[in-house]
Amino acid sequence: MHPHNLAKRWAAAAASVALTAGTLVAATAAVSPAATAAELPPPPTGVVFASDVPWASMSNGWGPAELDMSNGGQALGDANRRPLTIGGIVYPKGIGTHAASSITYNLGGQCRQFLSQVGVDDTQGDRGRVDFKVLVDGVERFAGERKGTDGALPVNVDLRGGTTLQLKVEPGPEGNGNDHADWADARINCSDAFIAAPLRLEAQGETNLGALVPGTPATVVVRDLQPLGAVDLSLGGEKVTNGVADQNGVATLTFVVPVGTAGGTTELAVSGPDPFGTPSTGKTSATIVTISSTTFFVDCSAAEPGDGTEQRPFNSVAQVNAHGAFAAGESILLRAGTSCTGALTPAGTGVANHPITISSYGDGDKPTVNGAGAVAAVQITNASHWTVSGLHVINPSAELGRRVGILFNTTTASAQAGVVITDNHVEDVAGWSNKTGPRNAEFPLSAGIMVQVQGGSGAYNGITITGNEVNDAGAGGIKLAGDTSQYHRNVYIGHNAIHEVGGDAIVVHNSDAPLVEHNSGLNLGMGKYPFIAGNFAGMWPYNSRNTLFQHNVVGNSVTSTYDSTAWDCDINVVGTCIFQYNYSYGNAGGFYLNCISNCAGGATSANVVLRYNIAQDDCRIGGSSSGTGKHYIYNNTFYCPSRIFLDDMTGPREVRNNLFVAPGGSLKTASAAYANNAYFGGILPPAGEAGSVLADPKLVAGGSGQRALDVPGYRLATGSPLLGAGALIDDDGGKDFFGNPTTGGTPNIGAYQGAGVAPAALPFGALVNQTSVASEANPRNGAITADRRTFSENALMAAGLVSGQAYSAFGVKSVWHSSAVGTPDTLKAAGQEVALSGRGRTLLVTGFSTGNVSSGLATVHFTNGQSRQVTLNLPNWLSGVATDSSVVVASSAYHQRHTQPYIGGPSTVVRVDEAAKVFATKIDIPPAFEVASVTLPQGSALVNEGLNIMDIAIGNLPVGLG
Repeated sequence: MHPHNLAKRWAAAAASVALTAGTLVAATAAVSPAATAAELPPPPTGVVFASDVPWASMSNGWGPAELDMSNGGQALGDANRRPLTIGGIVYPKGIGTHAASSITYNLGGQCRQFLSQVGVDDTQGDRGRVDFKVLVDGVERFAGERKGTDGALPVNVDLRGGTTLQLKVEPGPEGNGNDHADWADARINCSDAFIAAPLRLEAQGETNLGALVPGTPATVVVRDLQPLGAVDLSLGGEKVTNGVADQNGVATLTFVVPVGTAGGTTELAVSGPDPFGTPSTGKTSATIVTISSTTFFVDCSAAEPGDGTEQRPFNSVAQVNAHGAFAAGESILLRAGTSCTGALTPAGTGVANHPITISSYGDGDKPTVNGAGAVAAVQITNASHWTVSGLHVINPSAELGRRVGILFNTTTASAQAGVVITDNHVEDVAGWSNKTGPRNAEFPLSAGIMVQVQGGSGAYNGITITGNEVNDAGAGGIKLAGDTSQYHRNVYIGHNAIHEVGGDAIVVHNSDAPLVEHNSGLNLGMGKYPFIAGNFAGMWPYNSRNTLFQHNVVGNSVTSTYDSTAWDCDINVVGTCIFQYNYSYGNAGGFYLNCISNCAGGATSANVVLRYNIAQDDCRIGGSSSGTGKHYIYNNTFYCPSRIFLDDMTGPREVRNNLFVAPGGSLKTASAAYANNAYFGGILPPAGEAGSVLADPKLVAGGSGQRALDVPGYRLATGSPLLGAGALIDDDGGKDFFGNPTTGGTPNIGAYQGAGVAPAALPFGALVNQTSVASEANPRNGAITADRRTFSENALMAAGLVSGQAYSAFGVKSVWHSSAVGTPDTLKAAGQEVALSGRGRTLLVTGFSTGNVSSGLATVHFTNGQSRQVTLNLPNWLSGVATDSSVVVASSAYHQRHTQPYIGGPSTVVRVDEAAKVFATKIDIPPAFEVASVTLPQGSALVNEGLNIMDIAIGNLPVGLG
């Protein structure tokens, strides 16, 4: 535009601006006084861009509307403006606004047509949601919703006879944050003829235009046609089918890709009348794929580059990447036991039943792909039907950054399919582990394994991630990252082992009915690249529908700002979010986080079902929601002998048939209904709860869970008051945590629905019920006193007791702390019968006492049917000293205390410089007698007072009897 005309245009704009100052709130559509008083601009003539003619009035939700630029700051023409960009497409002309916005033009009854491409500007990432509206003389002629994840939506409106054109943008129900809305390529046609608007052409259903196979059918949808208009479709210039649009101007066309069509990129084109009968066209690119069974071999230990045959293999990932597009059905095999350095980024696309496979050949360890600090060590972009299996993948770097081990990503609008990632070991990935600060966006884009989409891109149909091990990966284990306007479908994430990663175990974005099962996420926040700051949780969905997480384990997560829970239903989840048959233990943030409507009380209609889960020392729920959506919490077992139950969650709930074992805590009653729950250890039911049970639940071995789903100690023993004490619940899933059916009578309380289990002696490892030793990496896990003290693994190691190594006392040898640190390792004596085997003259009992109880009466049972009562003495862990019947096995220089039961910063973990001692005592076994079991002294299984046994062993077998 000529500088003189541009100055006049800005002056006209300034005269009609209605600024909205302060915070981002919805602006009124009222015309400013200056604009009301001003003379209306003359109507346009010919075909003009809306940004080149003066408007009659303008109001905007954030500063002024901008000409040929996106909305910036609050000043006219400020430096924060950017080129108009929607879905990656830059538009040189148009108007940038922010909801709520209204712009009017004087048409004078002389114009014919308004055209534009509308959407949320790319500067807002995947955020923002607005409604675009076009009104002619106050009558709505067009309305369309756009989100930050959407591409541009075409507008083609009849203006004939109209005197006023109004362009409105309204915010969604969540407010107008990030609602930068573009009227891109906006044109007013005041000529004598309609301008042909391009027809939209897109794939439908399972069709992938990036992978068309000769001889197979494909289906496309053509939009923006004249109702009942005839349409022709061609592929590579040759007509393949035709059809007729429906009453809405939409035609669905199915054709068969001609046999013999050459492979490579081609064009799919459509022709037909637009809504006003003007002949128009539309086109998009398509790729014809060919099927091959060729195998390419890679041996990075080979001295010379080869041609990819087994005799002359490629000898670098650079050779693989330079090959060009691989064909559907081909394989890329890396030699076992070798290591390749550099990012592996092959091209090409597979098709259904003919994937491209990356795997291994030969004998030996999995072949290693070392990304050497690249964005991803293995990356497949804009392609379908790839399988990555049997690899060892690392991506180390001295500096943290956005980094992934195995990455599938898509950047185009084309739908993708057929991702399979299986049986890989991914570790040493230097991802960004800080979810705060200026680089926080790199955290959700870092992980061991990732499938990523972005705003405006297509989604994947078929994501299978199974049997992988992921450890020492910054920011987390497995993530489906990013959001777009379409959901992923057929998502299955199962049987993966994730441990020591610097964040979340599994995050699922953008998915319809994903199934996440039989995975484990242990020691989260730890490892080579530990979590630094912000929030993370164990396993959770985001922006997804009807999600199901079952048969998973999450344990021993470190603290974060607020989260660090095992499970979480997160933002924009719709339908029903289900967590069932899962086991969690010792997480710094506890059991569950309610973030389903933004974590801060927003309204949601989604329901959450938490049923038949077992939470061991994981008795916190947090977060907040409102609206019609409800949490249905039933038949869970919460067993927390060292932690109170902390209810920090608000929102509608029904809580039924749950077992709560905790030394204290209370449950919120606002918008809540409680019935038939059981309480023990100090926690009490809410006032007025019907059917509640206050008694010892008589679990077989509560607190004995380790790191897997095998937790038989959480069954109910015969005589339990919880048997048959629950309330019937419709549609309860059909089975309990252990696989027992839930039909056929009044249910039990808790996660177990079988018959009572007869008492029996159990091995020591099946009875442990307390975590006494904590690592310095996660000192919040465990407690042996009411004020949450534990032994320090490091301090005990310095004193001579090393986990998994031998120790001895009274001539008896045994293994110290054979279980994983951070899991139950101690048996708090409460009358349990411990099954024993072995021969010798000495029964060694190692442990300590807490509180004022340091001895008790035990019974030793022998294989000959006889028994003997003995007094078991274990001195106090802090104040006790050796006696005639006990010795100090180790005395650590210090121990640990965490000052609050859940989460908390570094200041909540205290090193206590006071010696903490482990003792051993012995019981003599009569000659020729063999021990069968020991019944321990009576006491409470809860922490703080009593005998704490860490090991029982038999030894000192007389010479000649071995």
